Amino acid sequence: MNLYSSIAAIIFYAIATGMQYRALNRTLNQSSLIIGLAAVLCHALAAITAIHTADGMDLGVIQVLSLITWLICLITVSASLRRPLHNLLIPLYPLAAISLIAELLIPERQQLLQHQPLGVLCHILLSILAYSVLTIAATQAMVLALQDRMLRDHHLKGLPSILPPLQTMEAMLFELIWAGFILLTMAIVTGGIYVDDMLAQHLLHKTVFSVLSWILLAILLCGRIALGWRGKVAIRWTLWAFACLLLGYLGTKIALSIIIHITAI
Repeated sequence: MNLYSSIAAIIFYAIATGMQYRALNRTLNQSSLIIGLAAVLCHALAAITAIHTADGMDLGVIQVLSLITWLICLITVSASLRRPLHNLLIPLYPLAAISLIAELLIPERQQLLQHQPLGVLCHILLSILAYSVLTIAATQAMVLALQDRMLRDHHLKGLPSILPPLQTMEAMLFELIWAGFILLTMAIVTGGIYVDDMLAQHLLHKTVFSVLSWILLAILLCGRIALGWRGKVAIRWTLWAFACLLLGYLGTKIALSIIIHITAI
């Protein structure tokens, strides 16, 4: 099931990318939208079957990255129905396809979870959702910075002509930051309630960086409300918060994978 759904998703992503690229600078291509939704559905099935195995939940790096790229595509496709964000799908579809190819070629079975309480599973799900939303926010912050710089340099062709207006991009950025902040708050709270013995479970590093990311996001949102922060200031704080989250999440997983591998040798 995982093999067939992964291959179908990869094919649909490739077709949708080509169709949307041909419709560049125009509105969302309806045929591309339908095929993109088919790709997202197939990707969902592939991601679920890769993580939910007969031996337990497999939360290896590649499996989680596949799930994250699926959530990013799902959120962006949904957002493009009400905002002119369809051109952002052109790089996101191939990224999701690459994650599926990596999942097929480099299978992992190192991070199996068995018989976990519902609270722990909720914490894991909220963490993945928060990371996915903030990944989109960080990506959009980088694109926004590039777009702003090109406009200031009077480069009106190319990327600025493809992307939505700066006001739309910035409004979408703060919507994503608010959503990611709420999800991260819920993830931290559920982790504090349901996850026991942080040191024994090698979660201290992840928790410290997650809390630091939460603090940076809280400062950014307070600055937005009280001082009207926007532009370069908002971009910097967003990227700093995401960098902390990245260090806490992927850094921990990669480190643990290396430790497990060395121990096995």
